[in-house]
Amino acid sequence: MNAAIRNGSFSLHRQLCRFTKPNNSGQALVEFTLIFVLFLVIAWIPADFGLAFFTGQLAQNASREGARIAAADPSLSTGKVTCTMPCSGAGNILEETALRLSPALMPGAEVAVELEGGTGCDRTVTVSVSGNYNFFFYRILNLLGGSVDSTVPIQRRTEMRWEHQNVCG
Repeated sequence: MNAAIRNGSFSLHRQLCRFTKPNNSGQALVEFTLIFVLFLVIAWIPADFGLAFFTGQLAQNASREGARIAAADPSLSTGKVTCTMPCSGAGNILEETALRLSPALMPGAEVAVELEGGTGCDRTVTVSVSGNYNFFFYRILNLLGGSVDSTVPIQRRTEMRWEHQNVCG
């Protein structure tokens, strides 16, 4: 019988190996899924913070552009005017400032324009933008049962000299 096993005519070893051969394709799929989710988390966190920084830059640029428009507006009246996005029908300065903001990144942002009172030659116009950025990753953590504050306040303010004031000598 040993000669038959050695010659391969009675290959019990081959038969057993055929039925006990491990199938690794399912294991590879599970490992890939777990690692892929981890890579998504690792890649999304810096992207989310980058979007928060970008939103702050958008708010700063919007307040700067709004202040530039307000400084050149001869019909601007003394006082403070505000609106909450979207600012349709709120006036040229508020609308132009709100158009430069992303309603998806800063939902419900508030835009304010203020011209200081007085008749002197040092009158200034101030445009401020304030709102919240909602971190996507923190919202996911809250859905999974965490208790993390998912918003960060963004407040930007620009002050410029109002061009249509009394001439000072």
